[in-house]
Amino acid sequence: MMLGQTLNQLARTSDESDVLPLLPDLVLLARAKAAAAPAGLSLNQYVLGACRAFLDGAGEEDWATLMSRLRDGAEPGITLVEMALQRRLDAGSCGCGHGSRA
Repeated sequence: MMLGQTLNQLARTSDESDVLPLLPDLVLLARAKAAAAPAGLSLNQYVLGACRAFLDGAGEEDWATLMSRLRDGAEPGITLVEMALQRRLDAGSCGCGHGSRA
């Protein structure tokens, strides 16, 4: 599935079955669910927010890493979701609260 289609599907539904295939890393899935709940967000909303924040605010190094992973054959949806969530969750762990918003 193309990246745009993936993001559109997440925006249209709250059914977690749409986001689960994009999160094969169970630890990352658990961390995302734990971060979404206190914010009052569905997992889809949290993941979509993380992806949009990545697309809007990623720096040159993040983009280079993403493009390198995609060039190496990684699946676009899974790769973006993984990088976006990791970035958001790591930002939230600094205590500034920035990473906890979707």
